[in-house]
Amino acid sequence: MARSVPIPTGWVSRFPGLSAIRPTGSERSDDMDITAPLVEISHVHRGWLARLQRFDPVGPLVLAHGLALAVLGALAYPLEVIATAAVLLGSRVVLVALARQVAQAGRGRIFLVRGVGSLILVSAIVAFDGGTESPLFFSLIFLLVWEAVMNPLRRLILMGISAVVVYVALILAVPDVTVTSLVRLGVFFLFIGLLVWARALYQYWQRVAAETRAVAEGIIEDSPIGFAVYQAGSLRCLFANRVAAGFGLDGRTVMLPYGTSSKPMPVGDVLATVVASSEPQPPTLYVSTSEDGAERFLRIGVAVRQVPESEDWLMVHAEDVTPQVTVGEQHRRFLESANHQFRTPLSPILAYGEMIRRGELSEVQLNEAGAAIEGAARRLEKLLDRISSLLRVERVQNRSVTPISVRDFIDRHLLEADPDLEELLVVGSGADLIMRCDPSPLVGALRELADNARLHGIPPVIINASTVDDRTIVRVSDHGPGPDIEPSTPLDLTWGLLAHPERMPPQMGERLGIPHAYNLVLAAGGTLSFERDQSGWAFVLDVDPG
Repeated sequence: MARSVPIPTGWVSRFPGLSAIRPTGSERSDDMDITAPLVEISHVHRGWLARLQRFDPVGPLVLAHGLALAVLGALAYPLEVIATAAVLLGSRVVLVALARQVAQAGRGRIFLVRGVGSLILVSAIVAFDGGTESPLFFSLIFLLVWEAVMNPLRRLILMGISAVVVYVALILAVPDVTVTSLVRLGVFFLFIGLLVWARALYQYWQRVAAETRAVAEGIIEDSPIGFAVYQAGSLRCLFANRVAAGFGLDGRTVMLPYGTSSKPMPVGDVLATVVASSEPQPPTLYVSTSEDGAERFLRIGVAVRQVPESEDWLMVHAEDVTPQVTVGEQHRRFLESANHQFRTPLSPILAYGEMIRRGELSEVQLNEAGAAIEGAARRLEKLLDRISSLLRVERVQNRSVTPISVRDFIDRHLLEADPDLEELLVVGSGADLIMRCDPSPLVGALRELADNARLHGIPPVIINASTVDDRTIVRVSDHGPGPDIEPSTPLDLTWGLLAHPERMPPQMGERLGIPHAYNLVLAAGGTLSFERDQSGWAFVLDVDPG
């Protein structure tokens, strides 16, 4: 299975359309994306704000405006105006350079000083040209608009108050106290109010966008569903959250379409079929095999997201449905196996029963029929006992774990439950070792293993015990060759019940016995595995794992 890949911080903001991923279904819906416009605004704002901070047009624009009016002869005091504009330009350049050298906390004070100082200098330029009737008054308006864009709300409010004070001082200094100038003062005050309101509204939407982006990013990162984004043309993986990377959706794994005979295909080929299809495809079930051989069932859905003036995206979402598939397959195959196991002993019972009813059997044949019916009935009884024991294991949640020696367990529990095993079992080394377990389910597990050896091995069944790291290990083996499987083959219920039923070979006997023994050992507080070495093979019960 592919390894996890690190996810860059803020990747959702870099790709705003990712917030429109649908968790289920592959159909595309343009009205699903409610956060992308806000994220795009925030992303664009950061981009051009950084560029504008590197270029301050206020000083050059005011100086150019003054020079143009001086050339046209429209200034009463051109030298004073140009000199003040040059001071404005130089002071703003120096203050911007100084702001880059200080910490983030001190930059706000520098920008506030720059804004208030610029208001005073521009007002002086307007005063040199005769007051609020001067064309240079528009430089004051431009300065306020620029500072409203470049500064947060709190600094803008302070600058707005300063602008009103400077405007009143300008009227009194010229002097220009008339009805027209007072009306202009009211309009100027209203203009500043509109700037503050617009900046407050914009700052509010910025905060909403940041909160929405943080929520979307957190949901996607922490979601148990895997999300990945691919380019539709090149099928290159742009991003994958941690779950998707764990699934191998970053493009480094192969998958097998479940229920088909096709060969495993890379993720890219899976996506290529979606791109080639003109119709949306529903989520499909795939089997992904990890390096240790474990199978994972993924329900994968793909939606095409059209991106204006760019290559389309493939929005891939995947969910691990292994538990649901496992339970369903276990139930179905258990019913299939149980049906076969029940029909086999029922056949002689029905056949002999029909022959007895018709009177077709002699006395000798009746004895043979009776023996066959009795044997078949015992097989049915054994199957019913298995089902009953499984039901009991499921019902009992808290089991009583007690210490008991291996010899006492065999004599007091195993042989009392099945006296016929006395001729089959041989207790080897470690009979006096103490194991901690729940004896009841462990008895059923050993009976299954012994019965499997009696039917498919070479008796006697040898039981040896040993200790490893304060745990008791019980090995059950016989003189036969053992099953033709690798020691790493899992013995749980998923063995032979999923994508590879060929894993359980005929040497393992019927398909109910070994999985049944595995579950009983788990219920007893241990684990069951398979070992093979130079001396032979064995089922290994770790009955004291804690």
